[in-house]
Amino acid sequence: MTTDGTRVKDARAQPAVRRWLARPLVAGVVLLLAYFSLSFLMSPRGYLGTDTGGKVATLEVMAHHGGGLDPDLGYWAEQWNPDAQLHGLTYTYRAGDRFLNVSTLPMIYATLPLYDVGGYRLSLLFPMLGAVAAAFGARAVSRRVGGGDGWAAYWVVGLASPLVIYALDLWEHTMGVALMVWGVVALVDAVRVRPTWWRGWLAGLAFGAAFSMRTEALAYGFVATAIVCAVLLWRDRSLRGPLVVGATSAVGLVVMFSANALLEIAASGTVFRSGRATGAAASGASGLGLRFDEAVTTTGSLVPSADRSGALAVIALVGLLVYVAYRARRGTDQRLAYVAAAAAAFLYLVRVSQGLGFVPGLVATTPFAAAGLALAWKNSTARLVALIAIGALPLVWLFDFPGGAAPQWGGRYILLSGLLLGSVGVTLLAKRARWAFRFFLVLAIGVSAFGLLWMSQRTHEVARAGAWIAERPEPVVVSNIPFWLRESGSYEPGRRWLSVDQPGQASIDHAAQIVTDADINQFGLLDIDKPGEPSPTIPGYQARAPDVQHWLGVDFRYTVYDRSP
Repeated sequence: MTTDGTRVKDARAQPAVRRWLARPLVAGVVLLLAYFSLSFLMSPRGYLGTDTGGKVATLEVMAHHGGGLDPDLGYWAEQWNPDAQLHGLTYTYRAGDRFLNVSTLPMIYATLPLYDVGGYRLSLLFPMLGAVAAAFGARAVSRRVGGGDGWAAYWVVGLASPLVIYALDLWEHTMGVALMVWGVVALVDAVRVRPTWWRGWLAGLAFGAAFSMRTEALAYGFVATAIVCAVLLWRDRSLRGPLVVGATSAVGLVVMFSANALLEIAASGTVFRSGRATGAAASGASGLGLRFDEAVTTTGSLVPSADRSGALAVIALVGLLVYVAYRARRGTDQRLAYVAAAAAAFLYLVRVSQGLGFVPGLVATTPFAAAGLALAWKNSTARLVALIAIGALPLVWLFDFPGGAAPQWGGRYILLSGLLLGSVGVTLLAKRARWAFRFFLVLAIGVSAFGLLWMSQRTHEVARAGAWIAERPEPVVVSNIPFWLRESGSYEPGRRWLSVDQPGQASIDHAAQIVTDADINQFGLLDIDKPGEPSPTIPGYQARAPDVQHWLGVDFRYTVYDRSP
């Protein structure tokens, strides 16, 4: 057998492949190509969430206007609804004489040239590059924690974590996470190596740039800087290091904050990113019951529900995974660890049996995060990273935007915590608990594949719905589902759409009045079909027989209304 020339060749080829993949440029290109390949499973006219629809609509309008830098969407019904309360794309707001539906200008301007050249698919290069940069950040964390080459963390985070999902949708999450993780790396080095002014400044710049896209960057930047300064003060018994790092970090944050504000003023005449942060802060500590439920859901839930009854399942999943990692690393009798692993795997199988859909929990989609939670405490660098990841969670839970915990993937507001804990978990499990590492790796790959299948189904279904709506011959389409037209992926300049701000008869009547004032005699109303409930009665209009369509497991009702003679 050993004289088989083919086998000898294969044995020699494997190290060569590994040597090539250990080159950062090659690894980055391979991961990028993997993302591009996976992107063809998705429809370019359907998205993971409604916010993507607002960005794509803005890019479409800007491209339609010759690639200009003005993000104004316009509004066909401005004369009768000047505050854009019923703009077809929900969350559109008026800024001077412009109508905007963007929350981050840097991303829009970065992706506009890509969109002009290659449409939606090429514009995905932005989130893909963000995911690659975040994977390299995970490698940097791993090298500081374990002293190895960090490639295991790179590949796990790049291909078997929530980042692979967000790399395939035109959202800013991956780039925001990438900037934040490198900010954390700079702060960790201030403790491990030396608390220099430039490390604090780079961290502030990174978190400030991340804030231009992700509001939670402020919480993570504040907590990371505070913890690092506290550790420096405790270790060195001197104020010099904490003051240098803290002050320069604040300067870097202010520089990027100001640069983004100037960009917003130049483009739209107003600032809006800081307004989102102010709004989030003002709403903090409100609706604590809902925030608790959503914190539980985004921590570890396998099911897309924020029902408090699911808390026991979350506790069970997190507890089982933490126990498996802890017991496996100790190297003693593993029988109970095997039982716990089987029980955790059973919970995943139950979720799979329920059909495709969102998995909103951080630990559920990043099982290595539970390993990091279990193992970080005897390694000083791992402990520092874990404290940053965990310490920011209460602030994010308290001040994030409530109401969307269930229809999301992997806790999108706390992705950085998952990456940091996951990097620690990969590093420490791979060194001394190989069977547990393989078990966690199978879970991570399995849940990521589940997410890719769900995203493929979802984007094609949303695209199908959008195409159907776009083909309606009625001069106006009104949606009694606030987010749906924004998400449908078929917006083009000139579409006469209206979306209610709050579902109900009053908003429908308001939309009908706009149609009447515009001297239009017909419109279509999109609504959820409820058995036994007729289409709404609208004064001055006669309803035709409704058309029922089935999208994403929901029956939608489309009713055409003609103005009464």
